[in-house]
Amino acid sequence: MDDQTYNNEERINRYLHGEMTPEEEATFESDIQKDDTLKRQAESMARIVKGMKVLGDEHDKQFVEQMKASSEKKATPVRWISIAASFALILTVGYHIYDYSATTGLGREYASAFPTSSIIRGEEDEDVSETLTALFDNVANGEDLDNTIAQLEKLWTLSQSDTYNGYTTYEPYIGWNLAIAHLRNNDKKEAKTILKQLQTMYPEGTAIGDRVTELLKKI
Repeated sequence: MDDQTYNNEERINRYLHGEMTPEEEATFESDIQKDDTLKRQAESMARIVKGMKVLGDEHDKQFVEQMKASSEKKATPVRWISIAASFALILTVGYHIYDYSATTGLGREYASAFPTSSIIRGEEDEDVSETLTALFDNVANGEDLDNTIAQLEKLWTLSQSDTYNGYTTYEPYIGWNLAIAHLRNNDKKEAKTILKQLQTMYPEGTAIGDRVTELLKKI
């Protein structure tokens, strides 16, 4: 997911939850009319929220019917059941929004830990340099992440080959950028897998090792 998509979803979420100021709401509603992508995203998120509410209402209805059929309890406080269901939904959705923001936020924060210009040496192999520069820039900018991750995974394996090749020298930075790409793509599990591999290869006290340990503690 790129930064624009993330920013759109953050605005839509604030709008749906009534967290915008009147001025922000006016600007958002104006933007929706001019931006088809934003409008489609807003409609999709609104349908999801509505769908969850319908499921919650149906669950409440079934629960009430079961309680009415019970001989032990003559009446059930429907209002409190709805409140409980709504509260559970808010907690679930809120957690996922927070978790998404925290994960992708770490990706953005650490994407610049090793600037591409400081680690790529074009004089060694121009094709390798161009390939890695393009992929590392995608990670830094949060662009084309799925395709970038697929390519970095292949190069990560190649860089660890017993046979020396143009990517061998860049092994730690390929691994690092692969982990960051997973974070930017909201995938903590895969990011941690790569980071733990790097941690065994580069101990604390090395530039890459210190960053890896620091990031793992935050995930």
